[in-house]
Parts: sequence; structure tokens; C-alpha cells
Amino acid sequence: MAPTTNRPSAPRAPRKDALRNDAIVLAAARAVFAEQGPQASMETIAARAGLGVGTIYRRFAGKDALLDAIARLFAEEMDEAAAAALADPDPGAALERFLEFVGVFNSEKRRYAAALTDRVSADEATERTESRVRQLTRHAADAGALAPDVTGEDIKALILAIRSVVAASPDGDDTRWRRFLRIHLAGLRAGG
Repeated sequence: MAPTTNRPSAPRAPRKDALRNDAIVLAAARAVFAEQGPQASMETIAARAGLGVGTIYRRFAGKDALLDAIARLFAEEMDEAAAAALADPDPGAALERFLEFVGVFNSEKRRYAAALTDRVSADEATERTESRVRQLTRHAADAGALAPDVTGEDIKALILAIRSVVAASPDGDDTRWRRFLRIHLAGLRAGG
């Protein structure tokens, strides 16, 4: 008889209730961080989620782990928005809508965006998003919506600038980043 070996078991998938609690915690954390910034307490997040603090700590070792999970979620949401823009048959309008999404996205996270910035720097979703933005830029230039020499790096710089304008604006004031975007898009357009 052959000896039995101890094989490592495959990791178990999280239970449905754990996944549901994760979604509840992440939604509560996003809302609380938007209101109070990254200094918000885990207790406040637990109260907003309607869960005990222990439940949160069983899934997220601390606030840093929670911020990491939110940053990954945001990277995925940004990638989904870039993919939707890339699928749009009007690349000029799609690029503009994507950049407006970037402004709104950052505006909603104004109080804690800085705490998320370095958490997802070069992950797979971010790399996909950057590739999609380069493709979207090329499509918009090819369609005549942008000057032919505008590159994905130019749009990436514009995205970073939008984030900075949002961060420097008072809470609830979206007029500054919207004006900034409108002026820069006019300058990037063919013949602009």
C-alpha cells in the first residue's frame, strides 16, 4: 500500500455571508471615509455597517487593510469606466465622459483620496486602465476629436491634474475641476 501524503488543501472560498458582510463593510467605509476622511474610526464604520467591530476585524486586519481593499475596488471601477468608454462608438464623446467620470470619482473621495493614491500603484487593473486610456486617446485622435499628436501620456497627465484640482477645491465645489477639464479639452482638440 502506498503511503499517504498530506496534500495542502485548496483554499476555501469565503462563505456567502462573509462576502455579503464584506460588501456591507466596504460600502459603509466608503461613506464614512467620504464624510470624515481616513482618520474615521473602525467603530464608526462598524456602526454604519450595522455590524460588530469584531466582524470587520475578522475580514480586515485594520484600517490599512480596509483602505487597501477600497483602493483595489476603486481601481476596478476606474478600469470598468475606461472599458465602457473604449466600447463607445464615439471616441471623442467617450473620452470626455470618461474624464468627467474621473472628476466626479475623485470629487466623491476628496477627503480620503490621498490615502488611496499609493495603495494601488501598478496592479493589473491599473495597467489595464492605462492601456485602455491610451487606446481611447488614439481612437479620439484618429476620429479627429483630438489633435493628432495628443498621446495617452497627455491624458494621463490631465487625469493627475484633475485629481490635484479636485483636492485643492473646497468640498462640494465641482466647478473648478469641470472648468479646468473644459479648458484643457478645448486645447487638446484638433485645431485647438
